[in-house]
Amino acid sequence: MLFFIVFIPLVASAALWAMDKDSTGSVRNIALSGASLCFLFSLFLLFGFESENNGMQFVAGITWVESLNIHLKFGVDGISLWLVILTSFLGVISVIYSGYSSNQINAKQREFLALLLALEAGILGVFVSLDTISFYVFWELMLLPSYFIIGLWGEGDRIFATTKFVLFTLVGSLLMLVAILALSLEYHTVTHEWSFDIDTLSHMHLSDGTQLWMFLCFFLAFAIKVPMFPLHSWLPHAYKSCPIAALILITGAMSKAGTYGMVRFCVPLFPSAIESLGLIIGVCAASGMVYGAWIAVMQKDLKSLVAYSSISHLGFIVLGIFSYNSQGVEGSVLQMVNHGIIASAMFIIVGIIEEKMGTRQLDKLKGMGTPMPVLYGMFMLLALAALGLPGLNGFVGEFLILAGVWTSVTLSAMAAIFVLMGGAAIVFASIYMLYMFQGAMQEKNADLPKDLQDINCAQFAVLLPACILVVFIGLYPKPFIDRIGPSVDNALHAVKTVNVHTGESTSHH
Repeated sequence: MLFFIVFIPLVASAALWAMDKDSTGSVRNIALSGASLCFLFSLFLLFGFESENNGMQFVAGITWVESLNIHLKFGVDGISLWLVILTSFLGVISVIYSGYSSNQINAKQREFLALLLALEAGILGVFVSLDTISFYVFWELMLLPSYFIIGLWGEGDRIFATTKFVLFTLVGSLLMLVAILALSLEYHTVTHEWSFDIDTLSHMHLSDGTQLWMFLCFFLAFAIKVPMFPLHSWLPHAYKSCPIAALILITGAMSKAGTYGMVRFCVPLFPSAIESLGLIIGVCAASGMVYGAWIAVMQKDLKSLVAYSSISHLGFIVLGIFSYNSQGVEGSVLQMVNHGIIASAMFIIVGIIEEKMGTRQLDKLKGMGTPMPVLYGMFMLLALAALGLPGLNGFVGEFLILAGVWTSVTLSAMAAIFVLMGGAAIVFASIYMLYMFQGAMQEKNADLPKDLQDINCAQFAVLLPACILVVFIGLYPKPFIDRIGPSVDNALHAVKTVNVHTGESTSHH
């Protein structure tokens, strides 16, 4: 099942390269079929998933390099389940949206869609890989398509944006590769067997010093990908240049690869390193929450505004992970899904506004609400979800994260300050979201285009699922949290059975 989910987009991508680029109809059909089939398979996961089971489910694997015991091994648990479904769902939305966005994409539609599907496959591979080497391969696979998409179809200073994005990410990737190899060497030293299996390695008891440097290598790779303050400087450039059809997938799913990596690797593998460095990371994450929200208030360009708001929301998620308790981490995993839904829908709205008005500068927009009541309603709902209104999905995740931070042992020295900073970030979020919404929709505007019409059926269909999910998760988050909870507890309490100091297997906490 998981092999289908990861490889269907890759096969569809390869099929597109083989096609005649002028037959745009068939190109779109193949891309949409590949993305939709992948989404359908991911829904099967949901129906077959046992929520009480805290281990990996649907595990499937093939041996890749036998001598080193490297496998292409896939599985999902409650942490990755929703991210897989979210990614495959956003893949469908991206393909549909690319069909009626800018003419720039339509000129080279085949190449754009092929890269988009390859990007989707890379993200899905990261979320389901149970082997560190295959995780690394898919991690790198995410980089290539996003590099070409921003470089070829981007706008503005796109070459600068892609170069900065790639340099930042490559430095992180190389650090992670060093740590992956060192981790397996440690295991080999003790057991005289090679293993790159994430679950096996997470039961290894490492010395504090080893944990510290390995944790830093992994953490920096993930923090750059998130990106977390102060490593965030590539994000505004990349997001501003990136075409919105791809940004749906990049902001909705790819930015979660970093926070997912923290939960999957850092939490079970390096408990003592988290206890030593948790507070410093908490300070960076909380600063990012406030900084991103504060800068977003100042933005005139709608795309930049949503990009900076992402830095703020992702800071929240990282803070929840390093509260290092089940409430905070559950809140973070749920908030990854919530942010993916809200931010991708916000970028779609920015794209629609730019297409209708020919600009996305806030000072040139106003009064769109009167001729566009449907967009007005959807935009308002999503803006309220983004600022954390109770009853909508943004609130649930933020509440759990702040509750986790408040009761956190790791962050206890500054827990009250972090919660206050979270409150400040939510206040700023209210300012920039209402500022964005009112600036575009309210007031009277004599200069509106005369033929301005409301969103069409396709645009409505792309935004509707986000609006439904925002309300559903806000009112009834139980089915999500029930599946996330057991796996989070499992990650937080990984029992260390392989003791590196003595070179023997012992039961060791």
